Amino acid sequence: MSATGTTEATTGATTNVAPPPRPSFGQRLRRLTEDPNPILVKELRTILRTPLFVRFLYLSTGLVALLVVGIGGGAASGSQPPAEVGQVLFQVFFSIALAILCLVAPAHAATSLTNERETGTYESLVLTGMDPARIVWGKFLASYAVFALVLVAFSPVVGIAFLFGGTSPWHVLLGFYGLLLILGPAVALGVALSARLRSTRVSILLALLVFVPFASFSTGILTAFGEVARREWGTSMEGPFWFTEALASRFTEPDTFLLLGVLPLYVCGMTVWFLLASAIAGVRPAAEDRSTPFKLWALAAVAGLVAIVFGVITLFDRHDTPEASVGVMAFTGFALIQLATLFTNEPPLPPRLWEMRQESRGRLAKLAGLFGPGAAPTARFGAFVILLATFGSALAAGLGRHVAYPTLDEHAQADVALLVLAAGYAAVGLFVQMFGAWLRIVLRSGVASRVIALSTLAGLGILPFLAAVLLDPSSLQDMDTDMPLLVRLTPISPIITAILIVDDNELWRLPEVLVPVAFYGLLALFFWTLVEARVRSVRKLVSEQRVLREKRAEEAAQSRPSFMPPANASAAATVAAIASGEHGEVEAVVEQAVEQASATSEPNASEPSANDPDANDPKEPT
Repeated sequence: MSATGTTEATTGATTNVAPPPRPSFGQRLRRLTEDPNPILVKELRTILRTPLFVRFLYLSTGLVALLVVGIGGGAASGSQPPAEVGQVLFQVFFSIALAILCLVAPAHAATSLTNERETGTYESLVLTGMDPARIVWGKFLASYAVFALVLVAFSPVVGIAFLFGGTSPWHVLLGFYGLLLILGPAVALGVALSARLRSTRVSILLALLVFVPFASFSTGILTAFGEVARREWGTSMEGPFWFTEALASRFTEPDTFLLLGVLPLYVCGMTVWFLLASAIAGVRPAAEDRSTPFKLWALAAVAGLVAIVFGVITLFDRHDTPEASVGVMAFTGFALIQLATLFTNEPPLPPRLWEMRQESRGRLAKLAGLFGPGAAPTARFGAFVILLATFGSALAAGLGRHVAYPTLDEHAQADVALLVLAAGYAAVGLFVQMFGAWLRIVLRSGVASRVIALSTLAGLGILPFLAAVLLDPSSLQDMDTDMPLLVRLTPISPIITAILIVDDNELWRLPEVLVPVAFYGLLALFFWTLVEARVRSVRKLVSEQRVLREKRAEEAAQSRPSFMPPANASAAATVAAIASGEHGEVEAVVEQAVEQASATSEPNASEPSANDPDANDPKEPT
């Protein structure tokens, strides 16, 4: 067989064989029950056997006990009733436990993957063939389980509060539930940073700089809501863990169930999901699909957002519902910007491995490929998610108001205001998403594209106001009656128009939203066209380069020397017998070939050989 034939056979076999498909959902679920995560088992064994963790466990528990006993002794020596002292100790214990978790948990999780890189074991971990999602989930669950064990070690200390009264076991259980809830984002943030960074010190520093201020701000907001709950719901506890009393006493009330039960679960769950999807994308090689986990997250986040908007609207009073529906819809603009900038980090073409897998899949999977990885499919998916989020939230706000108060007189202006907000938000979101996707293709940097897109959006929101004031200092004084044209082009002009419609019942302002919708919509369509055209040109160039490489490989294969048979007759006969399939007659063929070779190659004794140099020379008799 010649070298060309061998090359053609090899090439054909390579192109026709598709990569192995990914395991189905049922197989993954079965693997969770039958095969424990090896990363989880390894991390737990390593951490629990470390003397440093044992020291941290008893030292932190002793510190918490000393602080609670000291503060409890000081409070008990005063004139406060025992029930109030018990509530103070309850708040002190859980506040100290929260502070320890916020300081230690993200820092510990931030070392989960960076330590693997610094010790040189990261490559061996990746080369095991384990799915990156399984690696990330193993690291996350290990860190989460370790700090859950820390909370179990802290739990006996809270018994001191029971000595004074004022609390119940339900309060304690709900307090630990709150700590476990906030522990999820803390650990997920550390794992996500460790998957993206290479230095352990930088990862720990960023984890603390991000999570500690966020936790402090959230605790302050939660404490402020506690003051509102004391007035509206009649709760008596003060401090950040006031919600334990509200959940224990009025969990079945719709407002408590939604605001303290569903909403925290949604926020923390979506945060953990997003951070772990980012960590999986950081571990997964560039040749594989990295955007699908974020797309699944986006669909779930939008569905939860629509459901929460519907539920929140039903909680307002009858007279506040029209303005509240517009206000809640306006607040969703922050989530919309997050969705718009999320899908602006895709390369022009999808991974080659994903394309090869698509060739062996069914029609439904190929149809879903229109929204798969790559700049153009991801831009289409981003546009779909933005439209779903804007008009879905507006529809949920309107339905919630109609369901709660069917006979409300202000339904018309509120519905028109929601339509104005949805159309304006959709146009602005599409512009940010398409502009960022085009910048990513041109600049080849996801961070730069997001920064420039957000800076452009901020400039479009501020500069028109400044220009309008410079042109006419009194132009902003008559915003209610005559909005300047430059202000109409800002991203916040739909919010101003919606507020004027719902407050002043000015339905004739509905056409005013056409100015920002047309402006940002045409910009989005322009950049979308640029993205599609650039992707087509890149695909054509890559195809030409692939054909050129294959042609060069064939030419190089043809220029190589052809296959030479073995010089040994026995080896040649063996190869021929094996190639012809006569495996049972190999020995007979070898013996026959050897006899023929010896009969033809050995020179006759009576005739001199022509190659013998002494054949023509006379020899002297002895």
